[in-house]
Amino acid sequence: MQGSDPQSVDRKMVGEFVSSFIRQLKFKREDFRTIGSFGGFTSLIDLGNFAVSLNTDGVGTKVMIAEEAERYDTLGIDCIAMNVNDAITSGAEPIAMVDYIALKEPNAEVARQLGTGFNVGAQMSNITIVGGETAVVPDLINHIDISGTSLGIVQNTQIVNGENIKEGDLIFGLQSSGLHSNGFTTVRDIIKKSHLDLNEKFPGDNKKTIDVLLEPTRIYVREVLDIMNIVNIKGMANITGGGIKNLTRMKDMKYVLSDPIEPQNVFKQLGDLGDLSPSQMYEIFNMGTGYVIVIDPESRIDFINSLRSRVQFKEIGHVENGSGIEMPSMEVNYSGYY
Repeated sequence: MQGSDPQSVDRKMVGEFVSSFIRQLKFKREDFRTIGSFGGFTSLIDLGNFAVSLNTDGVGTKVMIAEEAERYDTLGIDCIAMNVNDAITSGAEPIAMVDYIALKEPNAEVARQLGTGFNVGAQMSNITIVGGETAVVPDLINHIDISGTSLGIVQNTQIVNGENIKEGDLIFGLQSSGLHSNGFTTVRDIIKKSHLDLNEKFPGDNKKTIDVLLEPTRIYVREVLDIMNIVNIKGMANITGGGIKNLTRMKDMKYVLSDPIEPQNVFKQLGDLGDLSPSQMYEIFNMGTGYVIVIDPESRIDFINSLRSRVQFKEIGHVENGSGIEMPSMEVNYSGYY
């Protein structure tokens, strides 16, 4: 029966956990203020004429597939991408990052490969890795956990927070490089149950399964920062955990995705192998859309001309008054993030 439930994260329980945690955070310093509230893609601290952005994210269980193949050289790109792509949703320019690596035992070759990926990701994002922490905790962890925290800066007059999104605005999707770093609990379950060999060709592809799964997360920093000086951007969303439902984090409006980006082969195959419905797929994976930008109709031509030949993108829908997400062609509807 379509819509079966492979191993996946219970998003309702995650939402309850986050809400319960946040309710306990009552203390605040009196000598500075934050901009916005919990729930955005990045946190902003007001420092007068400008703000600094702070956000934390990690690679998740994609690491477990890398471990199986003993290939770690792209995971640093993933870690940086997950952070800087969140930071730029506010209009902030990421400038620095610290990493955190927890592992069962140290291994010099693993460290070399991880460092290689972090260096490439830093160059792609134009950031400096200023420090970090390595924790060897064999009693706590059996694999490797890779995460980081990025810092960015933005002029207060250039902050993008979604509050000006209104009916009639246009929604553009920037194409993803593949799975990015989300949904790998489901991916690993499907791979296991389907008996796919990581070193054999992935179904419908000329690449090996391991190459398809470990394709690094696309970094959108340079393209987004460049167009901010040209186009009136109303809101932005990084399509990570929760899939397309991340649009609801911009502003409570109705996002109608009438012409979504065609998902890459990896999503089609995983959906078939896992017997997942479109509603499940678009909630778990990015489905070919790694980043979303909302603009006013008057900026359409400038937006298209500015991004042409830099990244694959497509006008995927529009904004209406209301709430939630509607994908008419697939009869898929979501009411919120959790």
